[in-house]
Amino acid sequence: MMDNFFVESDGLQIAVEIVGEGRPLIWAHGLSGWRQSGINKFRHLADHYQIIAFDQRGHNGSSPVTDPALYDPALMAGDIAAILDELGIERAIIGGESMGAATALTFARQWPERVETLLLIAPAFGDAPNAQEDIIRANGELIANEGMDAFLAKTAVEQREMGMSEELMAYLEEVRRSHDPASLATAFQTVIDWQLFDDLAVLSDLDVPVYLIAWPDDPLHPMELAVRMTVAFPNACLQSVPSIAEFFLNPAGLGDMCHAYLTDLEASHS
Repeated sequence: MMDNFFVESDGLQIAVEIVGEGRPLIWAHGLSGWRQSGINKFRHLADHYQIIAFDQRGHNGSSPVTDPALYDPALMAGDIAAILDELGIERAIIGGESMGAATALTFARQWPERVETLLLIAPAFGDAPNAQEDIIRANGELIANEGMDAFLAKTAVEQREMGMSEELMAYLEEVRRSHDPASLATAFQTVIDWQLFDDLAVLSDLDVPVYLIAWPDDPLHPMELAVRMTVAFPNACLQSVPSIAEFFLNPAGLGDMCHAYLTDLEASHS
């Protein structure tokens, strides 16, 4: 099964894509990402899951957002609720990466009864400011003041210095060009300031299984935050991969890790 459609949420049109049949699994991508990120992780598991991937507000096929107040994690969690309601799904596996992990976690805290399992890849936001906030905000200002081409030229230099392949660079440029420039500029300058709570201790109230994936040497997605979250949740498991390269080069491998956890979890309850 494969379907593309829009769901209205908070006055915005949210672009949704469904692949597969099975247990519903809804996925929220990260800042400057798109729904294909979720599809890339789980498409090969379409016999096991109904993969519901969506463009978060302000990104790709969803309505552009230039009002900073609309980039609010509680409102964006409401987009997940609207999609599930539209599909008549009461309960699902809820997951996301980076900004999407924050959206998924916020949803789980608001509607824990609708969460079968929570999957969090590379959480970026918790109880303290993100260490990269100045850099990300400056990128937003660059887009707003000089345009998307100036931003992409700057990031291309940085990517080459990191040794990134031309193929991956071209893919990331395609993703970023899919967004309305003013919308992405606003997102960069707003989302990076998210602080979901004052103390991770609030996570002790979330009694759902949680699976986290993280990696070292990435200040935007600190391993230390994932470790502390794992301790704070009452029922959580953390696995690490060698580096952020896994996220870009082996998305299906991350999907396989999630699938293995979900399979083991189901077996333990059977």
